Amino acid sequence: MAFNESRLLDKVAYGSDFGYEYRTRVKSLRSGHERRNADWARARGRYRVLYKNVQEVDHALVIAAHHACMGMLDGFRLKDWTDFTATDEPLGTGTGVAQVVQLIKTYTFGSLTTTRDIYKPVAGEVTVLVDGVPDPGAVVDTATGIVTLTATNGAVITWSGEFDTPVRFDSDQLSFSSNSRNAAGLILNADVPLVEIRV
Repeated sequence: MAFNESRLLDKVAYGSDFGYEYRTRVKSLRSGHERRNADWARARGRYRVLYKNVQEVDHALVIAAHHACMGMLDGFRLKDWTDFTATDEPLGTGTGVAQVVQLIKTYTFGSLTTTRDIYKPVAGEVTVLVDGVPDPGAVVDTATGIVTLTATNGAVITWSGEFDTPVRFDSDQLSFSSNSRNAAGLILNADVPLVEIRV
């Protein structure tokens, strides 16, 4: 099992589903109260992608990806159109010496806050800022989301940019419709299920 840093085709069709899930165990007590326990510390993306009405060459790219990954075996990148950007996300404060930090994204609702580690930033699309000024010396590892930089002691470190989600195919089967074909043969006309993986 391996991870391919390539991104699957972005040209999704209308009707595609992008979402996520948590795993929570709920036990109802005889009093009517509940006990709720989270099995997962963070959400897991789940997608149903359609590739209708795209060029033949694009269908071929998806088919090639499924073959190369051997179905569900290997992971790759996906642009989750519902959540792929970060703006002024805090990364802590400078120490005056070289430091290593993980890119994160914060989600807040009232008094509740959770953070998500960002492991797959997009090359050339991430800016690390120190006290609001881009730091040209910051090095972003696009395979891990780890940033190496040196910032003045007490300086505020933030980042903005785009990121992908690590996923795999959620089926070993890729279906084609006999109702849709062109000169090259049958066209991929079914849902392509994908699921986020932990890296």
